[in-house]
Amino acid sequence: MGFGQMAMATLLANENSAVASDKSRPLAPQLPMFPARAKRVIFLFMKGGPSQVDTFEYKEKLQQDDGKDLPFDKPRVQFAATGKLLKSPWKFRRYGESGKLVSDLFPNVAQHVDDMCFLHGVHGTNAA
Repeated sequence: MGFGQMAMATLLANENSAVASDKSRPLAPQLPMFPARAKRVIFLFMKGGPSQVDTFEYKEKLQQDDGKDLPFDKPRVQFAATGKLLKSPWKFRRYGESGKLVSDLFPNVAQHVDDMCFLHGVHGTNAA
């Protein structure tokens, strides 16, 4: 489900909408389990933006393996050569009560990590 679909489902989640109450259709839009608390959302989709390993996703193993060859078969890409592993040039520090690691790229944003949601479960199959 895309971000736009989630927003539309929320907008339609009232008594007059076509929200499914029929349990035989488990993929149909459902009423939310809890009332919404968020009043605003800032959605950052950073295609072409800074890498996740330079911003909010610290990789300890990448720090240790900096400069080493890839530990798996090199992906078939259009480049002539595949480089070595490269750690983030930014330092990471813990912020907030959650202790979330955030790079020095975002010192002001880092002060608000306890009020933010981070999704670290995205997986892709391309080499880019």
